[in-house]
Amino acid sequence: MKFQKIETIRKKYPHEWLLIRVNKVDESTTTPLTGHLLAHSKNRDEIYKKMMKYKGLTLTTYSEDKLPKGLAVAFYV
Repeated sequence: MKFQKIETIRKKYPHEWLLIRVNKVDESTTTPLTGHLLAHSKNRDEIYKKMMKYKGLTLTTYSEDKLPKGLAVAFYV
């Protein structure tokens, strides 16, 4: 399994949703640093469906800093 920097993965798939298995986190900020791409799609719902199949620390993110119009991010803890 090949691990890459999260930012490198984001740059490879512009304007897509990404599902990444995280393997390294900055403990002081809890920021994911590196991982392995599990899935990518322009359709957010496809990524959410695939996310349910994986166990362990995963990251679901959009590849761009700015989300598509009409979308927002919420966190549940």
